[in-house]
Amino acid sequence: MSDNNIKCEDKDCVVFDFSEIYKLINRINKKFEKLQRRIIQKENLTTAQYSILQQLWKTDGVQFKTLANACCCSQSTITGIVDTMEKKDIVVRKMNPEDRRSVLVILTDKGKTLEKETPNVSAMLDNCCSGFNPNDIEDLTKMLKKLDSSLIIAEPDSC
Repeated sequence: MSDNNIKCEDKDCVVFDFSEIYKLINRINKKFEKLQRRIIQKENLTTAQYSILQQLWKTDGVQFKTLANACCCSQSTITGIVDTMEKKDIVVRKMNPEDRRSVLVILTDKGKTLEKETPNVSAMLDNCCSGFNPNDIEDLTKMLKKLDSSLIIAEPDSC
């Protein structure tokens, strides 16, 4: 970071360059993905498969469009990932009884069992990030959501 973009008083520093913030977010994301890969590799899952599983563990029987939005990727990407998960007998596709034009992704028994067998990434993160109090987490979440919503991307299938 350039010193011209940072103002520090005591131990508190303020960054005035959004590109530096995005670089920091990217670095944190890479560390998170590395930790996540280490945790889920025992179950022979990719981070993308794990992300879909997390959505399905919250709400089983989800449309591809909903999964794509939740996972921040295109529906065609989700289709490829679900194809692999079907081959592993983790999920199945079923016609949506409320809309015959759409297909739902549904957990198999094996997919449901993985929730109990896969270490909880959130719990491990809580241990890694114990220096944050609930107010810090709430403030950070609000700021990141504000930053996320302010970033405009021209592509319709992107987050």
